[in-house]
Amino acid sequence: MTRLVVVEDDPMTLAALSTLFSSAQEIELVGAYGSAEAALQATDWCAVDVLLTDLNLPGLSGNQLIAVALGHEPALLALAHTIHEGRDELFAALRAGASGYLVKGTPAPQILQAIHGIVGGETPISPIVARHLVAHFHRPDSAAEAEEAMTPREELVLQQFAQGQTYEQIATALDISVHTVHSHIRKIYGKLHINSRKQALRLVRKRGYFKA
Repeated sequence: MTRLVVVEDDPMTLAALSTLFSSAQEIELVGAYGSAEAALQATDWCAVDVLLTDLNLPGLSGNQLIAVALGHEPALLALAHTIHEGRDELFAALRAGASGYLVKGTPAPQILQAIHGIVGGETPISPIVARHLVAHFHRPDSAAEAEEAMTPREELVLQQFAQGQTYEQIATALDISVHTVHSHIRKIYGKLHINSRKQALRLVRKRGYFKA
Protein backbone atom coordinates (compact mmCIF):
# COMPACT_ATOMS: atom_id res chain seq x y z
CA MET A 1 0.00 0.00 0.00
CA THR A 2 1.40 3.39 -1.03
CA ARG A 3 0.89 6.06 1.63
CA LEU A 4 0.22 9.40 -0.05
CA VAL A 5 0.04 13.05 1.03
CA VAL A 6 -1.45 15.66 -1.33
CA VAL A 7 -0.86 19.41 -1.05
CA GLU A 8 -2.92 21.71 -3.29
CA ASP A 9 -4.20 25.22 -2.54
CA ASP A 10 -7.13 25.14 -4.99
CA PRO A 11 -10.07 23.64 -3.05
CA MET A 12 -11.76 22.12 -6.10
CA THR A 13 -8.58 20.48 -7.33
CA LEU A 14 -7.77 19.22 -3.83
CA ALA A 15 -11.26 17.75 -3.50
CA ALA A 16 -11.00 16.05 -6.90
CA LEU A 17 -7.60 14.56 -6.10
CA SER A 18 -8.80 13.41 -2.68
CA THR A 19 -11.76 11.64 -4.28
CA LEU A 20 -9.51 10.05 -6.89
CA PHE A 21 -7.00 8.69 -4.40
CA SER A 22 -9.52 7.69 -1.75
CA SER A 23 -11.08 5.22 -4.17
CA ALA A 24 -7.84 4.05 -5.80
CA GLN A 25 -6.45 0.58 -5.25
CA GLU A 26 -3.15 0.18 -3.40
CA ILE A 27 -3.10 3.88 -2.38
CA GLU A 28 -3.81 5.14 1.13
CA LEU A 29 -4.47 8.89 1.28
CA VAL A 30 -3.04 9.82 4.68
CA GLY A 31 -3.36 13.59 4.30
CA ALA A 32 -4.72 16.31 2.00
CA TYR A 33 -3.75 19.91 2.75
CA GLY A 34 -4.18 23.38 1.30
CA SER A 35 -0.74 24.68 2.23
CA ALA A 36 2.81 23.51 2.87
CA GLU A 37 2.63 24.80 6.43
CA ALA A 38 -0.45 22.70 7.20
CA ALA A 39 1.19 19.61 5.72
CA LEU A 40 4.40 20.12 7.68
CA GLN A 41 2.55 20.63 10.93
CA ALA A 42 0.36 17.56 10.60
CA THR A 43 2.53 14.99 8.81
CA ASP A 44 4.92 12.36 10.08
CA TRP A 45 7.01 12.07 6.92
CA CYS A 46 8.48 8.77 8.04
CA ALA A 47 4.98 7.33 7.56
CA VAL A 48 4.59 8.67 4.00
CA ASP A 49 5.79 7.12 0.74
CA VAL A 50 4.80 9.77 -1.82
CA LEU A 51 4.17 13.52 -1.67
CA LEU A 52 2.12 15.01 -4.52
CA THR A 53 2.34 18.79 -4.33
CA ASP A 54 1.47 21.88 -6.28
CA LEU A 55 4.43 24.23 -6.68
CA ASN A 56 2.70 27.62 -6.49
CA LEU A 57 1.43 27.51 -2.91
CA PRO A 58 0.68 30.34 -0.48
CA GLY A 59 3.49 30.80 2.03
CA LEU A 60 6.13 28.12 1.57
CA SER A 61 6.34 26.98 -2.05
CA GLY A 62 5.99 23.43 -3.25
CA ASN A 63 9.75 23.26 -3.85
CA GLN A 64 10.42 24.42 -0.30
CA LEU A 65 7.98 21.82 0.99
CA ILE A 66 9.75 19.09 -0.97
CA ALA A 67 13.16 20.10 0.37
CA VAL A 68 11.96 20.29 3.98
CA ALA A 69 10.02 17.02 3.80
CA LEU A 70 13.04 15.23 2.31
CA GLY A 71 15.13 16.64 5.10
CA HIS A 72 12.89 14.76 7.52
CA GLU A 73 12.63 11.60 5.40
CA PRO A 74 15.19 11.20 2.58
CA ALA A 75 13.38 8.10 1.26
CA LEU A 76 10.24 10.14 0.51
CA LEU A 77 9.30 10.34 -3.17
CA ALA A 78 8.07 13.78 -4.26
CA LEU A 79 5.94 14.39 -7.35
CA ALA A 80 5.30 17.95 -8.54
CA HIS A 81 1.80 18.69 -9.89
CA THR A 82 1.67 22.14 -11.46
CA ILE A 83 0.42 24.36 -14.26
CA HIS A 84 3.98 25.41 -15.09
CA GLU A 85 5.50 23.96 -18.26
CA GLY A 86 8.76 25.92 -18.30
CA ARG A 87 12.33 24.68 -18.11
CA ASP A 88 13.19 26.77 -15.05
CA GLU A 89 10.24 25.44 -13.04
CA LEU A 90 11.04 21.85 -13.99
CA PHE A 91 14.71 22.12 -13.07
CA ALA A 92 13.96 23.96 -9.82
CA ALA A 93 11.61 21.16 -8.75
CA LEU A 94 14.16 18.49 -9.62
CA ARG A 95 16.88 20.35 -7.71
CA ALA A 96 14.56 20.59 -4.70
CA GLY A 97 14.31 16.81 -4.77
CA ALA A 98 11.26 16.00 -6.90
CA SER A 99 11.35 12.56 -8.51
CA GLY A 100 8.65 13.39 -11.04
CA TYR A 101 6.81 16.31 -12.63
CA LEU A 102 3.20 16.31 -13.84
CA VAL A 103 1.51 19.19 -15.57
CA LYS A 104 -2.04 19.89 -14.39
CA GLY A 105 -4.62 18.57 -16.79
CA THR A 106 -3.01 15.14 -16.78
CA PRO A 107 -5.88 12.60 -16.95
CA ALA A 108 -6.76 10.81 -13.72
CA PRO A 109 -5.61 7.35 -14.94
CA GLN A 110 -2.19 8.80 -15.78
CA ILE A 111 -1.93 10.46 -12.36
CA LEU A 112 -2.62 7.11 -10.72
CA GLN A 113 -0.11 5.46 -13.03
CA ALA A 114 2.47 8.10 -12.04
CA ILE A 115 1.94 7.40 -8.33
CA HIS A 116 2.41 3.67 -8.84
CA GLY A 117 5.28 4.26 -11.25
CA ILE A 118 7.30 6.51 -8.97
CA VAL A 119 7.12 3.89 -6.21
CA GLY A 120 8.33 1.32 -8.74
CA GLY A 121 11.41 3.33 -9.60
CA GLU A 122 10.10 5.28 -12.58
CA THR A 123 10.50 9.03 -13.10
CA PRO A 124 7.11 10.23 -14.35
CA ILE A 125 7.46 13.50 -16.27
CA SER A 126 4.79 14.97 -18.53
CA PRO A 127 5.91 14.83 -22.18
CA ILE A 128 5.30 18.56 -22.61
CA VAL A 129 8.13 19.33 -20.16
CA ALA A 130 10.31 16.28 -20.78
CA ARG A 131 11.55 17.99 -23.92
CA HIS A 132 13.40 20.49 -21.70
CA LEU A 133 15.51 17.66 -20.27
CA VAL A 134 16.34 16.37 -23.74
CA ALA A 135 17.27 19.84 -24.97
CA HIS A 136 19.39 20.49 -21.89
CA PHE A 137 21.51 17.36 -22.29
CA HIS A 138 21.92 17.94 -26.00
CA ARG A 139 23.62 21.27 -25.30
CA PRO A 140 27.42 21.15 -25.70
CA ASP A 141 27.92 22.95 -22.38
CA SER A 142 25.44 20.90 -20.38
CA ALA A 143 27.87 18.49 -18.72
CA ALA A 144 27.55 20.39 -15.46
CA GLU A 145 25.69 23.47 -14.26
CA ALA A 146 27.71 26.14 -12.52
CA GLU A 147 27.44 26.10 -8.77
CA GLU A 148 26.58 29.29 -6.93
CA ALA A 149 28.90 30.41 -4.15
CA MET A 150 27.71 29.67 -0.63
CA THR A 151 27.72 32.16 2.21
CA PRO A 152 29.88 31.48 5.31
CA ARG A 153 26.73 30.67 7.29
CA GLU A 154 25.56 28.20 4.61
CA GLU A 155 28.96 26.49 4.77
CA LEU A 156 28.58 26.09 8.53
CA VAL A 157 25.09 24.64 8.11
CA LEU A 158 26.30 22.31 5.35
CA GLN A 159 29.21 21.07 7.47
CA GLN A 160 26.96 20.15 10.39
CA PHE A 161 24.20 18.76 8.16
CA ALA A 162 26.62 16.51 6.28
CA GLN A 163 28.05 15.23 9.56
CA GLY A 164 24.62 13.95 10.56
CA GLN A 165 23.32 16.72 12.81
CA THR A 166 19.54 17.11 12.95
CA TYR A 167 17.83 20.37 12.01
CA GLU A 168 17.16 20.99 15.71
CA GLN A 169 20.81 20.39 16.66
CA ILE A 170 22.02 22.74 13.93
CA ALA A 171 19.57 25.41 15.07
CA THR A 172 20.81 25.13 18.66
CA ALA A 173 24.50 25.16 17.69
CA LEU A 174 24.14 28.25 15.47
CA ASP A 175 21.52 29.99 17.64
CA ILE A 176 18.99 30.20 14.82
CA SER A 177 15.47 28.85 14.34
CA VAL A 178 14.69 25.46 12.83
CA HIS A 179 12.81 27.30 10.07
CA THR A 180 16.01 29.18 9.22
CA VAL A 181 17.90 25.90 9.06
CA HIS A 182 15.28 24.56 6.62
CA SER A 183 15.76 27.69 4.50
CA HIS A 184 19.56 27.32 4.49
CA ILE A 185 19.35 23.64 3.49
CA ARG A 186 16.94 24.44 0.66
CA LYS A 187 19.31 27.12 -0.67
CA ILE A 188 22.32 24.80 -0.33
CA TYR A 189 20.52 22.06 -2.25
CA GLY A 190 19.74 24.52 -5.03
CA LYS A 191 23.26 25.95 -5.20
CA LEU A 192 25.02 22.57 -5.19
CA HIS A 193 22.38 20.78 -7.29
CA ILE A 194 21.88 18.02 -4.71
CA ASN A 195 18.81 16.61 -2.96
CA SER A 196 19.99 14.39 -0.11
CA ARG A 197 22.25 14.30 2.95
CA LYS A 198 24.26 11.50 1.33
CA GLN A 199 25.04 13.69 -1.67
CA ALA A 200 25.93 16.55 0.66
CA LEU A 201 28.44 14.39 2.54
CA ARG A 202 30.00 13.21 -0.70
CA LEU A 203 30.38 16.78 -1.95
CA VAL A 204 31.82 18.28 1.21
CA ARG A 205 34.45 15.54 1.33
CA LYS A 206 35.30 15.98 -2.34
CA ARG A 207 35.33 19.79 -2.29
CA GLY A 208 37.05 20.18 1.06
CA TYR A 209 34.35 22.15 2.85
CA PHE A 210 35.51 20.30 5.95
CA LYS A 211 38.03 17.59 6.70
CA ALA A 212 36.36 14.19 7.18
